[in-house]
Amino acid sequence: MRFVDPVMAVAVAVANLAVAAALLARSRGGTAVPRIFGRPQPSPRLRAAMHACLGLGLGVGWLVKDVFPPHSTGDTVLFNVIRILLAVSLVTALLGAFRHTGSIRDEAAR
Repeated sequence: MRFVDPVMAVAVAVANLAVAAALLARSRGGTAVPRIFGRPQPSPRLRAAMHACLGLGLGVGWLVKDVFPPHSTGDTVLFNVIRILLAVSLVTALLGAFRHTGSIRDEAAR
């Protein structure tokens, strides 16, 4: 693994986990809509779950990809866990997008 790979993996993991923590902290456990960079963030728990899965799947998965030898049991299990985490983050992103567009239509109708 080159030097840039671990640095980028740590940056991805830290950034996504920090956004997830900020969403949960500012939403007071999901009871309020937090504002990040001046914009309201609807569905904070859903977005926090998405960022946590992205941080763990991309960042941590990228860091530990060379721990196990290729085609070993550990490598296969890690690959499947990372694939599940990334699929969950995609599903939560889609759920957040569909939920967010529905709220815009409701506000525009008023």
